[in-house]
Amino acid sequence: MPKQLEWTRRAALRLAWLGVIAASALTIEPLLKYLTSKEDRLQSPLVAYNKPLVVSSDWQNTANARVWVKQDSLGVMALVATCTHLGCEVHYQPETKEWLCPCHGSIYDLEGRPVSGPAPKALPRVAVERKADGSLMINTSKLVGMDTRL
Repeated sequence: MPKQLEWTRRAALRLAWLGVIAASALTIEPLLKYLTSKEDRLQSPLVAYNKPLVVSSDWQNTANARVWVKQDSLGVMALVATCTHLGCEVHYQPETKEWLCPCHGSIYDLEGRPVSGPAPKALPRVAVERKADGSLMINTSKLVGMDTRL
């Protein structure tokens, strides 16, 4: 007759710890992939913008979905629509003049300053330069202040 297993407290704790270790091992790989992924990051630090800009309160999208430009009475500015909480792409809502993060619900005002949610700081502003042919060159690797305009 086969010997019957006895469940002791020590055996149960051992099995529980093995379960915790196995669960941890299964979550580490996707977490590391997420943290080191370059998939969603900007492909190039330079973005050209050739469309005419008019003085407006609305942001206009560039060829790079995460880079937006706007011209107001003080000049031209650009921002990167990446949430400062965990790096999700934020979406501009022209009806409400807000930026919304679909990941954790952060809301930014028209200028990119956080209004509510877990976002710790404003959307990053980046440098804008005008080329000789009149088109704009946006340098996403060069951060500028909120009041900086071309």
